[in-house]
Amino acid sequence: MASTIPAVLDALLESWAVALPGVQVVEGQPLTPEPDIVCVAFTGLPGEPAIEATEDRGQLATSPDRERYDIACLASTQRGETDARAVRERAFELLEMVRAELQRDPQLGGLVMSARLAVMSLVAAQTSAGAESTVLFRVRIDAWAR
Repeated sequence: MASTIPAVLDALLESWAVALPGVQVVEGQPLTPEPDIVCVAFTGLPGEPAIEATEDRGQLATSPDRERYDIACLASTQRGETDARAVRERAFELLEMVRAELQRDPQLGGLVMSARLAVMSLVAAQTSAGAESTVLFRVRIDAWAR
């Protein structure tokens, strides 16, 4: 069985980079974050696992052929201003752009049976650089192994 994880990460990175013009879209932790950023396969904590997969066997199968996993991601914005509401709204705007792209192609070009937003949470802070809002979210994947 070959996991779909590498191909799914590539698909998310490519589609979100197109769907979110002007937004930095990266895999893992960014080296130099931009004001608007979407991170794929990153929890916000360096070194913490971003994907945990389970493998199952279909009926009468002799080896695992189905996998399910959540990909930890985040959408974050920091504008150098103290208006927390405007920054929070922008973070959720980024999330809605991600959601729209997943709804447009929930099978990621045939790679998976389904990809959808499953969990989200908000982290907001006032920093010396201004208000910052980060929406942590998970993309839930259900796929047949390749």
